[in-house]
Amino acid sequence: MNPAAAPDLDIDANRVLLNRYRHVLHEAMRVFAGWLPRIARFELKCEAGRTIWENSLHVNALYLRLREIQSPAFQAPDDAALLRLTAELIHAPDEQGLARAYYGVVAPGLIAALESHEVTTIPNSDLPSVRALKHILLDLRAEQGRVRPLLAEAETAGRVTDAAYAWETHIARLLSAAGGIAGGGSRIDPPGASASRVEFTPPREAARDERFTTLGADLAAMPPEDEHAAHTEEEFERYSTEVLAAETVAVVMYHVRGMPWEFQLDAARHLHDEIRHALMGYEWMRRRGMDPFRSPQYTHILKWRCQFPPAVQYCLLTMGNEVHAFPYRHRRVEAHQRAGDRLSEQFVRYDIADETQHVRFGHRWLPELLKQSGDSRNVEEFTADCLRVWEQEYRTGRLTLNVE
Repeated sequence: MNPAAAPDLDIDANRVLLNRYRHVLHEAMRVFAGWLPRIARFELKCEAGRTIWENSLHVNALYLRLREIQSPAFQAPDDAALLRLTAELIHAPDEQGLARAYYGVVAPGLIAALESHEVTTIPNSDLPSVRALKHILLDLRAEQGRVRPLLAEAETAGRVTDAAYAWETHIARLLSAAGGIAGGGSRIDPPGASASRVEFTPPREAARDERFTTLGADLAAMPPEDEHAAHTEEEFERYSTEVLAAETVAVVMYHVRGMPWEFQLDAARHLHDEIRHALMGYEWMRRRGMDPFRSPQYTHILKWRCQFPPAVQYCLLTMGNEVHAFPYRHRRVEAHQRAGDRLSEQFVRYDIADETQHVRFGHRWLPELLKQSGDSRNVEEFTADCLRVWEQEYRTGRLTLNVE
């Protein structure tokens, strides 16, 4: 290396920049968690779920580096303009406004900042940062490759409103007012309030796009397990609806503040696992010429769960649905093995591995969620109470919905 051309980003500037990137990625996790149930377009909902998970990995990589060079590792950036940008993002007028603002403005700004940082920091001394940035860039560029066609398709189909375009412009101005993600660019005067801004209200219901033909369906009895073909078809059709579980975790993530970072990391993984399970169901159905968008959608289940506090929702999912699914899942593995259906067998075995981890998450985090919520019950009492509700309402299908 030519010493005269050596990068010279000092450690103090380095930690400020890494913390800015961490903040933007971290806040975007919460924004998308809040929005996930509200996003109707299936492909965009899945990408939002993936963004939450991949951002959690990026935040964790930056956290591991930041705790080596600053204390505490998580700090609010000392830049009111950047804080305004990340606080405003959630108040998009609609899902396309959010998508265009984040994927079309914020994420490209992150990419540009990371690309510059990678070549201006001192490469040997700061190799841990460089390695983290390279991996984050890999994911962000791939994300752009997946999402850009979705944004273009929505535009071509006429689903992008004037308000969405205006919000994209507003977020771009807020980013310019912050000097870009890194903060070192020319700054414009902060823009005023946007007429397209809609105060965010956390959703209590699950949105689906117009391709879904049966919403709010009741869970019907499945064909007997000894009717293998018919039962397997229903089995994987129900996998295709597991977006509901992802939406439940998203609701919990959004509403719970003050939990340890490791909870957010685990919850992001849990959320995206459920997105993958739904996509697994879609793949299975499409391989057999079935249209997954015609599958019944049990959207009232999320509305039912949202009546309860976040800790109860999390318990109903992990200690109710997930714990009690294992005997059935193991029977299905054996049934698929007997039928010589290797793909179905593998799908279910991967699902079992994921659900085993989700139950571990439940055991790990329910005590902390109870402590945060101020609930005086111990974990055993709390879980028993939740399971009584789960048995009486969820398993019977007699969901009690409060009329508001």
